[in-house]
Amino acid sequence: MKKDLLNKFVYQAGADVCGIASIDRFQNAPSGFHPADILPDARSVIVYGKQFMKGTFISKSTVPYTLTRNQLIQDVDNISVKLSGFIEKDGHIAVPVPSTDPYEYWDEERRHGRGILSLKHSAQLAGVGVIGKNTLLINKEYGNRLWLGAVITNMEMEPDEIRKSVCPEKCRICLDACPQSALDGITIDQKKCREICFSCTEGGGWVIKCNKCRMECPFAKI
Repeated sequence: MKKDLLNKFVYQAGADVCGIASIDRFQNAPSGFHPADILPDARSVIVYGKQFMKGTFISKSTVPYTLTRNQLIQDVDNISVKLSGFIEKDGHIAVPVPSTDPYEYWDEERRHGRGILSLKHSAQLAGVGVIGKNTLLINKEYGNRLWLGAVITNMEMEPDEIRKSVCPEKCRICLDACPQSALDGITIDQKKCREICFSCTEGGGWVIKCNKCRMECPFAKI
């Protein structure tokens, strides 16, 4: 399949960005979380994302952000399933990667989970963006406002160029904004983060209570 044909399908399916990583770029993936651990003859990982609207970042309430996040999960996962079918109709094998839960790996004590494949690292390897100090992917056009999805395939495709770091060396805005001090500029302490990031409402629902690492970042509203 030609790369431009695949990109056209992904964008028509609703994605705002798309990139491709060749399997050789995943040599540093943790054991058990390599694309080949999911699809043994994997050759490429296709990564894409849909953006949060800017208004959800400007709103004083986190309810619109929560609504958008939940919808983006469905939208991106739908792209993954449709793209997998499109690739398999072309005679190749494709495996959709969930954009969030369920976690097969879960450390209850640390409240730490891992998806079957790191979408942020895959997106970085596919040239979609660069992981910032807040551990979020930062894209040149959409900043940190992307929700990511991916498909692993045995189809060999030309990879996209990897981008360079974008966070200013001395910037500490996200680190200092975190009320839990959960960020160190490299990783996040999920246990500390999860203690306050979600909140149950009196009506029995829930909202994302804290997303300062995303909102306070200079790349939040570009």
